[in-house]
Amino acid sequence: MATSHAQLYDPQFVAALFDEMAATYGVVNYISSFGFCKRWREQCVAMADIQPGMRVYDLMTGMGECWPGIDAALSGDGELVALDISPTMCDRARTHIPSMRVPVELRQENMLRNDLPSGAADRVVSCFGLKTFAPAQRTTVANEIARILAPGGRFSLLEISVPPSPVLRLPFMLYLTRIIPHVGRLFLGNPDNYRLLGVYTKRFGHIGSFTQKLRAAGLVATSHDLFFGCATAVTGYKPTHS
Repeated sequence: MATSHAQLYDPQFVAALFDEMAATYGVVNYISSFGFCKRWREQCVAMADIQPGMRVYDLMTGMGECWPGIDAALSGDGELVALDISPTMCDRARTHIPSMRVPVELRQENMLRNDLPSGAADRVVSCFGLKTFAPAQRTTVANEIARILAPGGRFSLLEISVPPSPVLRLPFMLYLTRIIPHVGRLFLGNPDNYRLLGVYTKRFGHIGSFTQKLRAAGLVATSHDLFFGCATAVTGYKPTHS
């Protein structure tokens, strides 16, 4: 059944989508990306330059896949605040809290309307959550990142993207939209849900447009291509002066 633009980006729809995918998302994501999703998350966390004693915010945290890298970077000294809209994803992330060396505050909230305090984050990271926001919503997300970052605070954000090279773009998008849904079916997932991940990616395109939104929000931002643009990242910081 076709999904309208408004429905695709409705927060309740997105939450329900990831609630349903939670049981298979981790394994399907890893297998379908040939393990690159794990490497890309590690790169995203590394680019954030997290240091011991910092307060780190992990936005659209999913099942807490970035937590081990954040925990290692904090070396037992600091704090992690994680946010996700999906109750089931939060439940799965919560199971990792006992293994963390730093305190974890896990918040089930909508990034577009959250209660995160202003200027409290030394670092902000986020992996694979930006594509689920419509362009106007991404403006709100960019403004929220600027709001919650402390002056001098840094961010590192990552997303699956449409490769710029036409030689790679066609097979990559065919794989994303045709093959991955069948991988999801093999692991008892709903193939229509995984098909939507391809739809989100195609509409998202490249992180360059979001980089511009971050700059418009007053942040210094630089985009990066990973693996020929199959994933893209944006890193930067909040200036210490207005």
